[in-house]
Amino acid sequence: MNLKIQHRNFDIPQAVQRLVEKKAQKVQKMLPTFSDDTLDLHVTLEKIPRGSQYKTSVVLTIPQTAIRVEEIDDNPTGSIQTSFDELLRKIKKFKSQLNREKFWQRQPEAVPRVRTEGVREFENLINQNLDKIQNYVRRELFHRSLAHNIPPGILQPEAVVDEVFLLMTSQEKAKPVNIQMEQWMYQVAREQIDRRLDELDRESLRVEETVAGKPQWEDEVLNFYQPDESLRLEDLLRDQAGGNPELLMEVEETEQQLHKAIARLPRKIRESFVLCVLEGFDPVEVAMITGKDAEKVQKDVEDARRRLREQFHTA
Repeated sequence: MNLKIQHRNFDIPQAVQRLVEKKAQKVQKMLPTFSDDTLDLHVTLEKIPRGSQYKTSVVLTIPQTAIRVEEIDDNPTGSIQTSFDELLRKIKKFKSQLNREKFWQRQPEAVPRVRTEGVREFENLINQNLDKIQNYVRRELFHRSLAHNIPPGILQPEAVVDEVFLLMTSQEKAKPVNIQMEQWMYQVAREQIDRRLDELDRESLRVEETVAGKPQWEDEVLNFYQPDESLRLEDLLRDQAGGNPELLMEVEETEQQLHKAIARLPRKIRESFVLCVLEGFDPVEVAMITGKDAEKVQKDVEDARRRLREQFHTA
């Protein structure tokens, strides 16, 4: 990636420059299919002349498009953090659009469906939740890869999401009456992951059989993590950094370790925690998705929080 950093009305401390460089590395890892020489990242840090605020402007140039972000904060670290959070969110949306285009390009010729108004409405409801489903599938595969030592590249998130989409659009009448569309999509995605992993297990794939050129799971945490997720663990992470760029980098490293710790929780506990804390469902909704009792879901979430607090030594 070609990184250019400019500043106006103040001199950039080395710690702030290192923070920008680390954020740029995260952006680059979010775009593994693009060669380095096709990506340009232009970051401008500016102290606003009137007042004491700082503005960060970021322009990411990708082949055939450019993503622009501009954020203002009371300190340079805060403006950098919020601007790159927004940039990563926009990159995720951009990648999702690319994935959907590639998905439809892969579909073979078929007998056209009779697309009534009801069918179109049903498909629109599915499309509204596909981004969330894809993020959930990526995270779930990452978690299970650590728990079951699955080689990278053996099961691709996009393939699972495509299958969920095809199943749901072809079986709209199979939707349970007592469950919302979003909950049903998570239920189907969860079932498809179980089915795919069971098939791999039956085929007795050896752990050492990896797919060349696929990303390592150590980097996958950067791909599925989204800055707007509600993972806070009693405000353990980001709020502690304040305006300190060095502390912010330490917090982000801890944040990645936290996601890996979640991946190593017992599956039943982790599942309840992820669906409640990361996906935002309440215990009753999680019970509908997983078939558990709502009280058991709540106990699982509390158990997961306790284990994570113990591991990270938080009160």
